[in-house]
Formats: sequence, C-alpha cells, structure tokens
Amino acid sequence: ALIKRQLEAAVVNRLSSPGAVFGDKLGEVLTMGHYTSRPLTVERINALDRAAMVSFYRERFASAADFRFFMVGAFKVDEALPMITRYVASLPSAKTPASRFKDVGITFPPAVVRVRVEKGKEPKSQAVISYFAAPPIEDTDHTRVEAVTQLLQIARRDILREELGETYSVSVGLSQLTPQRGGGHIDISFSASPDNVDKMIARVQQEVARLQTTAPTEDLTTRAKETARRAYETSVKQNGFWLGRLQSAKLLERDPLLILSRLQRIDAVTPAALHETFKKYFPADRHTIVTLVPEKPGL
Repeated sequence: ALIKRQLEAAVVNRLSSPGAVFGDKLGEVLTMGHYTSRPLTVERINALDRAAMVSFYRERFASAADFRFFMVGAFKVDEALPMITRYVASLPSAKTPASRFKDVGITFPPAVVRVRVEKGKEPKSQAVISYFAAPPIEDTDHTRVEAVTQLLQIARRDILREELGETYSVSVGLSQLTPQRGGGHIDISFSASPDNVDKMIARVQQEVARLQTTAPTEDLTTRAKETARRAYETSVKQNGFWLGRLQSAKLLERDPLLILSRLQRIDAVTPAALHETFKKYFPADRHTIVTLVPEKPGL
C-alpha cells in the first residue's frame, strides 16, 4: 500500500511535467505503443498484485545459474577471489541456466509519423527526428553508424550557429536494444524556440538528404573521426565503459578483445563508407518526428 501511494504521487507529478509527457509520447510513437514503453498510470498501479510480484521475484532470484557477474576497477584478482568465493560462489544455484532470450516484438513504425505534443507554458520547444536503423550486430557497421551520428551532430551544430543563429544543444545517436531486432533508430534531438522549431526540423531533413546525395567532405569526416577517437580515449579510463562493453560482449556472444581494436575501426572510416551508411540508415519513407511546443493561450 505504501509503495502504491508513493508511485501514485510520482505519476501525478509527472503528468504536470512537459518533458515527461513528451518523453512518454515519444516512447509510444517509436515502439507503436508496445507494452514495454507504456508509462505508469494510476490505473496500472492499482492493478498491481502483491502476490504475483513476490512470486516473480522469487522465481527470478531462485538460482544464481542465470546470473552473470562483472567486476571492473582497481583491484587485484588474487585479493578479490576470496570475496567472490564467499559472496558469489555460495549463492544457491540450479547449476544449469534456465533463462532464455525472447524477442518481444518491438517494431519501429513502418511509415512516416508526425506527432505534436502541446504542454507547458515556457517558450521552449523540443524535437526528436528518428530514422529506422537496424544495423547488424557487427563492429564495423556500428563504428560507421556512430561516425555518421558524430558527423551529423557536428554539421547540425554548424548550421545552427552559422545559418539560423541558434545556440541550443543538438544530440544524434543510435538507439537499438540488441539483441532485439526491428525497433532500432537513429535519433536527432534538439531544443529550439517555438517560432523556429519547424524551420530547424526542415533544415535537419534537408541536411540528411544532402548527405545521402553527396558524400561528406574529408574535413567533416576527419572531424567526426577525431570526435569518436577522443570519446573512446576518454571512455577507456572509466569503469562504466568497461562494465557496459563487457556486458554487451557477453550478451551478444562477441569476443571482448574487439573492444581494444576500436581505434583501428575508426581510422578505417572513409567519406565513401559514410555516404553509403547515410543512404542505408536514414530512410525518407520510414521516420518519425515528435515535437513539444507550449500550450496555446487559454488552454
């Protein structure tokens, strides 16, 4: 009962937040209303079944055979082993893993979708343009996709500053819940003044179309590669990077040593390769545009 009351209060507070309402609608659009993207509501909270929740918890944590443990950081293996033996090896286990991966059928919309969310009074808008993209679980393809997102982010910042006089932030990135397939997308998100948001959306699409027609310049390619290289060189010093990459390698059954060859793959990126990537992963007939704008006066 206490948890339900706390969740209900959180839900009510979220409904008054333009960003939260916008995020909920974005998730609904990108997954075609898939159940995994549905936000909590008071009705869903009231339907929670304590007995079912306890049963699920006990089932999932009954056997450590389904667990995978990762350790990253500054430690000596010989000193860590006794603690692993005491706290991990002693967990109850059925010896044979029982969990299996299941594709839950998350699918990106098959056509063009445009949605406008009107919420809030502040004179500020947000927009997310998403293109269907499901690159194979292969490092070279992912390196190229990451390079085109870096390149587009740099180009978009240049356009904002030089052509439109806007200084809002821009973010471009791939979202793909591997090994799930069919729901991946490249997102171009930015903030803008309400008066300029539609103009900026049109300019983003114009730039994407241009890069599909004409290969990016050597200068823009080099800048994108340098950005990716700096990001990697910074990331490898962070525990979080190694934890995430090792988990992904295990989940996708990839050789973890591929993490160390990242710089070579970045160096191998060319304007021609990026041109092909732009043509492949930014389909004009399969994208979504979700925009947040202030409520109209009187609403």
